[in-house]
Amino acid sequence: MKHYLYITITAALLLTLTASCDKDFLDKTPEGEYIEDNFYDSDAALYASTAPLYNRAWFDYNTRGMLLLGSIRANDVFGQWNWPEYGLFTVTALDKYLGDIWQGFFSVVTMANATIDNIETKATANVTEEAKRTAIGEARLMRGVALYYALHVWGPLVLFEHNKDAVENPLRPRNYEEDVFQFVINDLTYAADNLPESPYAAGRATCWSAKAMLAKVYLARSGWDKPQRDESDLAQAKKYALDVIEHSGSKLLDDYHNLFKYRYNNNEESLLACQWYKSTTMQWYVCNATISDLCADSKMIGGVMCWSTLNASPEMLMQYRYKGSNGAYKWEKTRRDATFCTNGVHYDYIAIADGGYTYDGKFAPIKKGVVGGPNDDNDGFVDMMCSPLNTYIIRLADVYLIYAEACLGNSASLTGEGLQYFNAVRRRAGIDEATSITLEDIIRERRVEFGVESINWYSMLEWYKWKPNFMLNYLNNQYRGYTYNELRVGEDNELSFHNDDPYVSTVSTEFGDLVLPKEVPNITKDNIFLPYPEHDVIQNPYLKEEPQHYNFNE
Repeated sequence: MKHYLYITITAALLLTLTASCDKDFLDKTPEGEYIEDNFYDSDAALYASTAPLYNRAWFDYNTRGMLLLGSIRANDVFGQWNWPEYGLFTVTALDKYLGDIWQGFFSVVTMANATIDNIETKATANVTEEAKRTAIGEARLMRGVALYYALHVWGPLVLFEHNKDAVENPLRPRNYEEDVFQFVINDLTYAADNLPESPYAAGRATCWSAKAMLAKVYLARSGWDKPQRDESDLAQAKKYALDVIEHSGSKLLDDYHNLFKYRYNNNEESLLACQWYKSTTMQWYVCNATISDLCADSKMIGGVMCWSTLNASPEMLMQYRYKGSNGAYKWEKTRRDATFCTNGVHYDYIAIADGGYTYDGKFAPIKKGVVGGPNDDNDGFVDMMCSPLNTYIIRLADVYLIYAEACLGNSASLTGEGLQYFNAVRRRAGIDEATSITLEDIIRERRVEFGVESINWYSMLEWYKWKPNFMLNYLNNQYRGYTYNELRVGEDNELSFHNDDPYVSTVSTEFGDLVLPKEVPNITKDNIFLPYPEHDVIQNPYLKEEPQHYNFNE
C-alpha cells in the first residue's frame, strides 16, 4: 500500500506542475525554467497548477470506470461482452477495473492534496490572496466530488488531507460514512465561499459549481440510513439549489441534443465539467477516451475504430413511455434519440459531409457521447479513444430535479413549490407537464434525463440508503441481463421487442418478447456496494476492520 500510494502521490506532485489545455481554457504557464519550489510565483502560475484537476486527475475514472459504475450498474445499458458483471452485480475484489476505479478516485484526492499543500507552502509574495483562495477552492471542490462518488461505491473510505501523512502512515483505517459526508461538505463549503461568481477562464469552476454540488450532497445525506429524510438537510439542499437556479445566470439549453455536441462545451447549462484537451492528435491522460467504448458503428465517427457492444437495456427503453396529461401513455422521442439510436432515426449533425447519419439497425446502440467524425462534425478533434466532448459533473437540469426532490421530501406527492422546475425539464424534452409527482416520477425523470451520463447509479444508491426495501424491489425487477433480437419503432414512437430465433428462451412482456438471461442477478444489501480491491485489502488490513471516526482537528 505504501508503494502504491507513493506512486500515485508522486504522479500527482509532478502533474500539478503541468497544464494540459488549450488557449481558450487558460493562459499557458509562463515560459522559463521552473522547478517545484519556484513555480508558484504568480497568479497565472497558480491557475495553471490547478488545470490538471479538470482532466488528468479524472482520466483513470473517466476512461472506463465512469461508464461501468454510473450507467451499466444503473441498467441504462447492457452488453453481454462489455463488462456485464457490473450490471449483474457479480464484480469481485479481483476485478481489474475495480482497482482502476479506486486508483482513479484517489488520483483526484492526492492531486488535490498536493495542489493545496504546494499553494500553502510554496506560493511566493507575488501571488495574491484571492488567487490562493480560488485555486484552493478548485482543489477542494474536485476532492469533494471524488469522495462523494467513492462514498457511493464503497461506503466507508480512507480520508486524508496531506499526502505526506499517507505516505508515512499508509496503514490507515476506514472512516465512517457520516464522516465522509462531513469531509465532503467542508470541502464544498470552502469552495462555495471562495470561488468567484464568474469563471476566470472558460470551463473553470465558480461558487455556483460548489453550491450545486452542495445541494446534491445535502439531498443525499438527508435520507442516508434514515427512515425519514432529515428536514434540516432537505432545507440546505433547497437553499443551495434555489440559489443556483435564481442567481447563477445558468439556463437550460433549448435543444437537448446540443448538450452533447462538442461546440457546446461549457454552455450556459453546464455548472461543472471535466475539460478535455482538444487536439488533432491524441494526447493521452488529458483526452476524453470514452468514445470508442460508447460507439458501436465506426461510420458515426468518421471511420475511427470503435468496439462497443452496449445497447440500451430493455428496461431503460421502457422508461421512455410516460403517462400524458390526459392519463394515456405516450412515448417521448427527443431525449431517446439524443441518448440511443433506434431504427430510422436521422442525425443531421453526425457525418455532416455525407449528408447526415441514419441508423438502420435492429438494436439501440448508444448515441449520447458519440459526437461524430473528425472533420465537418468536430473540427478534426476526433481520434480513436479521443473525443473533444467535456464530461458533465453537474448541470442545471440536475439542480432543477434536486430542488424538486428536496421539496417532495418525505411527502407522498408534490403539487406545489418545486414542481415548476420538474416541469421545466420535461418541457425542454417536449413531453406533457405533470400536475402532481411522486418519488417514482422523479426516479423515472432522472433516469431519462441523465441516461448514459454515468450518474444514474449514484442516485439509485441514495434512494436505496433511504428506502432499502423499496429500492431492492425496484432493482431486482429491472429486467437486468435481458436482451432482445429486434427493436421496432411504431408510428407514434412506441417501441416493441421481437424475437425470431426459435433456439432461445424468451419471456413475454407488455412491450414484446425478451430473451432470458443465463443468470438473473439477485441484488441484496451484501452486494449493492462494491468490494474493496483485493490488492489494497492485502496491503492494508484496516480495510477489513470496523471504521473509525475521522479526526477533523488534525
